[in-house]
Amino acid sequence: MRFCALGLLIFCSALIASCTAADRPNVIIIFTDDQGYNDLSCFGSPNIRTPNIDRMAAEGMRLTSFYSGASVCTPSRMALLTGCYPERVGNLGVLFPNSDVGINADETTTAEMLRQRGYATACFGKWHLGHHQAFLPTEHGFDEYFGIPYSNDMGVDPSMRLADNIVLREGRTIEDFRDNVGKSPPLMRNKEVIEWPADQSLLTRRYTDEATRFITAHAQEPFFVYLPHTMPHIPLYVSEAFLGKSDAGLYGDAIEEIDWSVGEILKTLKDLKIDDNTLIVYTSDNGPWDFKDDDKHRVKGDRNRKAGGSADPLRGAKFSNWEGGFRVPCVMRWPGRIPAGQVCNEITASIDLLPTIAEFSGALIPTQHTIDGKSIVPLLEGPSEAKTPHETYFYRTAAVRSGKWKFVAQHHQLFDLEADISESTDVADQFPDVTARLRKLLEDHKSDMKLNGRSPGHFDRPPHPLEALPGWTIQKGHWNLIKRQMLRQNSNKFVSEVVSPKLSGEVSVVEVDARLIDPTGGFGVALVRQSSEERISFTLGEDGNTPHIIKLAAESAKSAFAGMINGTEWHHIRVDINEKKITASVDGKQMGTLDLDSDLRADQIALIGIKSKSEYRNLRVIGRGETILLEALTPPVK
Repeated sequence: MRFCALGLLIFCSALIASCTAADRPNVIIIFTDDQGYNDLSCFGSPNIRTPNIDRMAAEGMRLTSFYSGASVCTPSRMALLTGCYPERVGNLGVLFPNSDVGINADETTTAEMLRQRGYATACFGKWHLGHHQAFLPTEHGFDEYFGIPYSNDMGVDPSMRLADNIVLREGRTIEDFRDNVGKSPPLMRNKEVIEWPADQSLLTRRYTDEATRFITAHAQEPFFVYLPHTMPHIPLYVSEAFLGKSDAGLYGDAIEEIDWSVGEILKTLKDLKIDDNTLIVYTSDNGPWDFKDDDKHRVKGDRNRKAGGSADPLRGAKFSNWEGGFRVPCVMRWPGRIPAGQVCNEITASIDLLPTIAEFSGALIPTQHTIDGKSIVPLLEGPSEAKTPHETYFYRTAAVRSGKWKFVAQHHQLFDLEADISESTDVADQFPDVTARLRKLLEDHKSDMKLNGRSPGHFDRPPHPLEALPGWTIQKGHWNLIKRQMLRQNSNKFVSEVVSPKLSGEVSVVEVDARLIDPTGGFGVALVRQSSEERISFTLGEDGNTPHIIKLAAESAKSAFAGMINGTEWHHIRVDINEKKITASVDGKQMGTLDLDSDLRADQIALIGIKSKSEYRNLRVIGRGETILLEALTPPVK
């Protein structure tokens, strides 16, 4: 968000010009993906070597009770960059290529805060706070962006902006991109896709090259580099130089390559003589994925023989509310400001980074919204008597920690984390007063989040052409053509709709095969009169007992639905129009009729998806007089 008026900008510019380098330290946040608490040498890993991160710890501080904002990707990143609990800033779940939500423009990120202070800012790596133009890093305080927009196991949104000189790999074509062939993520620079599929084996190196280039280019001014690595999220990839290097399988190889990246950044800072004026934070977005040691869950064959991160000695992993999901390794280094070789066991969290960086840099903390994080500068500067600023820390709305005590609501359990870091012994019955106090704190927190939580950003897709089918228009949702013969609706929106071009005659019969990809939701056909926007929808779905026809008012933009569909089998839908009577059939069985006040005279049809992903093929529209008006989505004749 850009919250300075012109006069304030002029004043800030003059103020910035008078600042010394010491007033505005450089800031680098290195953020790994799904790395476990035990996956660094300095945090006890027996088989992953991380000499450069260990050096950071020896020259700085290890934080052993450092918590992520969530135990999964998107909300954790939102918490890191806004200083707020995820529920405070939109309560987003994991975003996918078909998601139409993201970070709200009203939120102020660390990058925006520092840019107001005169910092150059850049993000190199996985973003995952929304891939539409309004959600991308360059709209939220970053001068530059290079990376993948979401997790590395996801595909593309066919509507993404492509660079004129896009690099297409693995024999892929632009048509493949529009058809979203395969789960291959795109590589972006600023707001355009520059490579697809991204060469994931080179991402760690390319992020590092981009970061060191940016640091070098801005060595004479304060800078903020946010480096959210793609690894070690699955599928795992490393460059050839690190393949098989570790004693912990491909997972360990990925961590050791990230450690190399840290070394390159440290070397760059030293060579530029800006080492002593740079704060570096190394941490992870959440705990490790829960590896199951069988062939079904192996990630790269036998090379992944020891695959998976370790949260030892913590219980749980990614997605969980146990310590192993939220407590992550954290190392901070700033020579001369953070005393060397220190260990902090106090409660700290990723939401604390924004206010901490604000205090170190003299930046103004956003005041238009509540910020949940607290400055931990007193802890970092090292006095042994310094205590956590958090009386409580909340694991979303599922658990709460206060001092040594942790209460987990789902199981009504209480743990003493000082005596039982592995959460193995429930002591709720032994300490009922503590349990009641923490339960009340959690209930109050839930109420606060519900009452004072802010909305995420929303992207409303305007009607736009379905490029693979000339003349067709996407009204709502995400639609793409698969292998030129099947239309797929990739959204879980309440209603998604794609409309045919105006036909050369009036519709008499519509036939199409349809199925649900998810076993709930619905699909259907709409008959449209273009000139009057009059329409009739026939839809099948999860509510009601019998599929039937529903007449919609002309001004209605949504389709109601009824009827039970079980599973994901293909169904043949047929709709017949006979002047003032419409008959609908499914798989040859008449399901309902509708008498109209007047002849509909439809000259367009629409395909509809409701609360579920769905697919359509073998579309045939016949006009009055048995004229074929439209045939589409059919296999090619061999």
